[in-house]
Amino acid sequence: MRGVRVIVFAVALAFVSGCGGWHLRGAAASADGHRYAYFLRASGANEVFIALRQEIVNRGAILTNTASKAQVIVDIERERFDRRILSIDPNTGKVREIELGLSIMFSARTADGKLLIPREEATFEQDYVFDEGSVLGTTEVDVIVRRDLAQLAATSIALRLQATRLPETSAGG
Repeated sequence: MRGVRVIVFAVALAFVSGCGGWHLRGAAASADGHRYAYFLRASGANEVFIALRQEIVNRGAILTNTASKAQVIVDIERERFDRRILSIDPNTGKVREIELGLSIMFSARTADGKLLIPREEATFEQDYVFDEGSVLGTTEVDVIVRRDLAQLAATSIALRLQATRLPETSAGG
């Protein structure tokens, strides 16, 4: 029985080590295998900016304090949260369910100005149940959902950046 376990373990180890692309979630290199230095600029996008800074660091990329040291410059702008009523209780006429939406614009360029990702809008939505009996709790839920949407946007932008290839001259190569 012990011999079977050793063989199964050896096969599993060979399988995992044979997968050259295996890595921890969020710790992958860019599409071309390089680690790039990023510089982030935000205009009216504070929550996504904070989340994206952390997301880029968590993914193993380098974050610089000046654009001159970066290979990729990312612009994040126009973070807009919208709150919409999804449903109303037919008996009381009070709000039952709310949807919170986030809209953000972003783009990316190389340090020498070549466009990598044209300015595009990304939108995210999440709904939650409104409890009129717990106004304080509902306000807290609203803050948490806003933070979750900002994190979702940051992850989405980071994945988009990770999948983008730099031109050979900008990648050092």
